[in-house]
Amino acid sequence: MARKLNDSMSSEVHINHSLRHARRCKQTNGAIEFANKIDPFITKLDAKHLETKKEKLLQDNAYDDLVFNDGGLDDRIRTISDSAKQHDRENPANSIYKLLFPTGGYSAILRYSFTKKADAAEEIKERIKSLGSEHSLAAQIAPLEDNIAKVRTSVSTLQQAKTTVRSAVANEEVAQANLRKQYQHNYLDATKIFGKTFANRLFPQTTSKKKIEEIEEASEA
Repeated sequence: MARKLNDSMSSEVHINHSLRHARRCKQTNGAIEFANKIDPFITKLDAKHLETKKEKLLQDNAYDDLVFNDGGLDDRIRTISDSAKQHDRENPANSIYKLLFPTGGYSAILRYSFTKKADAAEEIKERIKSLGSEHSLAAQIAPLEDNIAKVRTSVSTLQQAKTTVRSAVANEEVAQANLRKQYQHNYLDATKIFGKTFANRLFPQTTSKKKIEEIEEASEA
């Protein structure tokens, strides 16, 4: 019997079954109207599916950029830590490491979430500023600000990309539903015109595993 489309099926399956249905209708006298009715819905879903794939790729790219920029911030924090340690070795009476890293080090900071890490880096920046513009670590302020800005921008871009993907997926699901509706209408109308037995020929059939094995055996014989 003809296989109905349902919302658990992917867009590829929706499109595949509908294209096969349309092709059979174009090969059958008196059935081309069904192909004409469903073709616009196939085209619509195909476009929405491609849009979703494009937006998901952009989301992946946004995530990759965030990871890359987060790595840059990690490196900057390590550099500041190393510079502070070097300063303390050279100036034991005027140590600054505990001022910059009051919790004892930077390792915990590197394990923070992206946003929390950027916030922690902002605090480090302010502590360096408190040392004065003439301090040797003041040179780290500008590059640290740049690293923080890149992470914050990347976080915002990823959030926007996720929102866009959700919208694209929703639009694709609507297109799927509309295609399923027309597919079902075509089936019901075809049964009225041709009868159920002949109408089933216009739609891809559900093939049992046994039947598939018989077809494979016949082709190999």
